[in-house]
Amino acid sequence: MRRSRERGAAGLLCLAVAAGCALSGRRSVPAPASALSAAPPQGVRVVLLWAAPVDLDLYVTDPGLETVYFANTPSGSGGKLVRDLACGQLAETTPTTFSEEVVWTKAHPGRYRVGVDFSDTCGRGEGEVGFRVIADAGGRRREAVGTLAPARFAPVVLEFDVLPTPERGAAGNSTKDGP
Repeated sequence: MRRSRERGAAGLLCLAVAAGCALSGRRSVPAPASALSAAPPQGVRVVLLWAAPVDLDLYVTDPGLETVYFANTPSGSGGKLVRDLACGQLAETTPTTFSEEVVWTKAHPGRYRVGVDFSDTCGRGEGEVGFRVIADAGGRRREAVGTLAPARFAPVVLEFDVLPTPERGAAGNSTKDGP
C-alpha cells in the first residue's frame, strides 16, 4: 500500500499534530518530522522514516539512473547517503523514529525515483512495517506513506522531477510532480 501527497510546511505541521507518532502496532507510520531541514536551494533531500527497530534501506535514483544507497555513496552526480542505520545501530535505547537520508547539494534536472528495502528484521521477528518518505526539492515537499514486509523491496514509492532553470543551467531547482 502506498499513498503520495505534496504538503507545504503548514500542512505537515497540521498532519504532525493530528497524527503524531501515536499510531500503535508494527504497521504504524511515523508522522512527518516538522523539524526536518529543507533541501539546499539547488538541491534535493530525501528522508525515510519508520518506527520499528528494523533495518530499512533508502534508495534514490537520479536522472542519470545512478542509485544512491548504502553501497554507492557518494554518486557521480553528487548524491550522498548522509544518514544510514543498520541492525547494529538499533539499540533498545534509540528513539522511536528511525531515519535514513540522501542529499544532493546541486541536483541535476530530471526524474528522481525513491525506493525502500526491508533488508533485515534485526532478530526481532517484525512483520510489516510502516514507513514515510519525504522529498524536498525546489522549495516543494512531497511525501509517500506505505508498508513493507520483511525481505521485500519497493523500487518506486515516490517519483518527482527537478526542472532546469535558465539562471542555474543544469543544476535546476524547480520541480513538478511525477505521474
